[in-house]
Amino acid sequence: MKNSAFLVTGGAGNLGRSVTEIFLERGARVAVPFHKSDRPDALEPFKERFGDRLLEFGMDLTTDRGAGEAVKRVVEWAGRLDGVAHIMGGFRGGASLAETPVEEWDRMMSLNLRSSFLVARAAIPALQGAGGGALVFVSSRAALAGRTGRGAYAVSKAALITLAETISEEYREQGIRANAILPGVVDTEDNRRAMPDANHARWTAPEKIARVVAFLVSEESAVVNGAAVKTYGIS
Repeated sequence: MKNSAFLVTGGAGNLGRSVTEIFLERGARVAVPFHKSDRPDALEPFKERFGDRLLEFGMDLTTDRGAGEAVKRVVEWAGRLDGVAHIMGGFRGGASLAETPVEEWDRMMSLNLRSSFLVARAAIPALQGAGGGALVFVSSRAALAGRTGRGAYAVSKAALITLAETISEEYREQGIRANAILPGVVDTEDNRRAMPDANHARWTAPEKIARVVAFLVSEESAVVNGAAVKTYGIS
């Protein structure tokens, strides 16, 4: 990964920070688009440690213009794009399908699916220009099971598996790979506050998931393409 350039969307979030950190530790250059909901100082410790190998900028990746501009920024900054870890997304649940508001459905599709499509569509030409590369999408265990009360979220995350498979089929001859990871509950402070009575020992640490993401964008995983990788351990 040394000297490679990556776009890490959601790179200032709970899981995203772990992905950003491991990429930087392995010598990569990392660009992180900030959302208005992100803490402005979320990556300050990394800026001190890794200096100009980290680029931050504000961008709305649920828009065509925002996704295109994000990729453009990376290429202008690093001279190339070698991969994308699309970590950004959102969760909303609690209602059965018939009781799900249309606004909630649309929000899940925008955050989780539309943003993935737009970022991939913008990134693929840049990856082609670099001679190939890798994309990783964050799906969910809910794409396979446990969908009750979270239908909109589950459907949006299931679609990411098909998106990765489609890219893997269409662009494999050009050296572009796409895979999805399927986490369960990630062991973060926010999730512990939201579910204080849960068995936290069965959750997965973000650092462990980040190592899988780093593997999937690296040359070590060159034979892995179109996969849905379960990252929820024994939970």
